[in-house]
Amino acid sequence: MPSARRSRRPRPRPAPPRPEPRPRAGVLRGRAEEFAAALPEVLGFRPVESLVVLCFGGGGRRPKELVFTVRLDLVDVEHDEDLVAAVRDQVRRIQPLPRRAMFFVVTEDADDQVEAVAADPWRVVPHRPDADVRPLLPDLPRRALVHTFVEAFDGLGIGTHDALLVRGGRWWSYPDVDPLTGAAAGQPLDVEGSRLTGVAALNGQVVETDRAAAAARAWPTAPPTIAVLGACQRAEDALVTRLGDGDLDGVVADYRTVVDDALRAHEPGSRVALTPDALAAVAAGLLLVPVRDHALAMTAAPVHDDRGEAAAAAAEILWTELVTRLPDDLAGVPALLMGTAAWLRGSGVLAVSALERSLVCEPTPMAEMLLDAVRANTPPAVLRAVLTAPGDGGAG
Repeated sequence: MPSARRSRRPRPRPAPPRPEPRPRAGVLRGRAEEFAAALPEVLGFRPVESLVVLCFGGGGRRPKELVFTVRLDLVDVEHDEDLVAAVRDQVRRIQPLPRRAMFFVVTEDADDQVEAVAADPWRVVPHRPDADVRPLLPDLPRRALVHTFVEAFDGLGIGTHDALLVRGGRWWSYPDVDPLTGAAAGQPLDVEGSRLTGVAALNGQVVETDRAAAAARAWPTAPPTIAVLGACQRAEDALVTRLGDGDLDGVVADYRTVVDDALRAHEPGSRVALTPDALAAVAAGLLLVPVRDHALAMTAAPVHDDRGEAAAAAAEILWTELVTRLPDDLAGVPALLMGTAAWLRGSGVLAVSALERSLVCEPTPMAEMLLDAVRANTPPAVLRAVLTAPGDGGAG
């Protein structure tokens, strides 16, 4: 007797769920030589006679997510250990710790002449006894400093991705120097072809000539124009009138829209300079704490894609324009926002300078808190989480 069961077609397996888009590393995705070419964009100014340390990933972060940046003046060799200890103590406070690091020595010093190139502690070089060894070999300068950093970071559990010398428009990798023949001629920095510099240029990022020029961006020397001063007075009068009507929620909502419109107008590819009245309207709105906190949250919003990168670039450009054009009595909050944006991008020099300007214009607990956080090298991800937290735990 035939079975009563009916044959069934095998059900097609449901398509696996599409993974949620992970935050992109954005402009930070690149090889070590790309970072070498883009150090001015990473720092905001062109380093000279410097050691630059970049730390990435760790604790569930994206492998190429930049979590720590520091630039230090190169010191005499006898002070190398003090330099390393100072950076190690800063990195140790980052929790969770980064996973990998890159080191960049920027100097115009000539190659050292050594009897033998010191072996890199993180690379194994095969022994070739048949090679022709010269009595003296050219070696990259400051190798001992690089080795001390590598060993110190290894003690923290942070691996070394690479260590590069940047000199005269060329780059060398310390571990790639042949121990038997010494340093070669190096490779030219591909500034034009670097994805990092390309994205930075698209986002309108300014690169200053040196550290002092970067810090000076927060302290404009030209006074506000007569047109801007008049517009600011009208905008403040209009704000007082609106507040006198008693509809605080409506006033806040309107000024949030003013800020949002200004941010959109400053996105890469669509930037237009604000008229004096539009500039003053943004400045007046930022006097309201809820609007300021909205601007902080927008500045600190996570960067997941190209849209997020454009929004982050627009925020820094807008706050810089306000700081540059407004009178001191209205520049305090824009300088606070400028400093926050700079720190989240990794520019500590500009962040400290802008937050100091904010405190000079108008001492506030928020500016003091942010300056303390920056000086303590609070990881940008931690500060971003605080500033974008919902409810009472957020920027307010």
